[in-house]
Amino acid sequence: MFKHIIVPIDGSDFSLQAVDLAASLAKEQRATCTALTVIDIIPAAALAAATPDLVNAWLETLEEQAHIAVDAAVSRMRLAGAQANGEVAKGFPPDLIMEVAKRNHGDLIVMGSHGRSGLRRLFLGSVAESVLRSSPIPVLMVRGQEHKAVKAA
Repeated sequence: MFKHIIVPIDGSDFSLQAVDLAASLAKEQRATCTALTVIDIIPAAALAAATPDLVNAWLETLEEQAHIAVDAAVSRMRLAGAQANGEVAKGFPPDLIMEVAKRNHGDLIVMGSHGRSGLRRLFLGSVAESVLRSSPIPVLMVRGQEHKAVKAA
């Protein structure tokens, strides 16, 4: 029986599908969920030519968006009948997901996967895969379904 489910989100439809599944599991098992968004600050290094004020404004915008995403996920889980809270962190996503899981005594991580393969995965990396390989607790990967509009003939 799970007691604390960690749900890393990135605002994508894939992570929302993980939110829904985690909420369902939490309600069934009377567990608590923690929705987590990690602001990856490494891309800020690419702004080396930018002024410190510009970099700070960019990071503040990312933090505001992260709080909005976490609040929405928490509300969604609560509406589904699950106990939920949220957290925003800054740093390297795989490491911080593990840190939050440990600090909260998480016993399951539920996260969405974009399902990238080949060169796209090589160049873009995979937070989900990194968490899956390094996690000491079970990880449930939700391979999202893309919702594409079908054009009528």
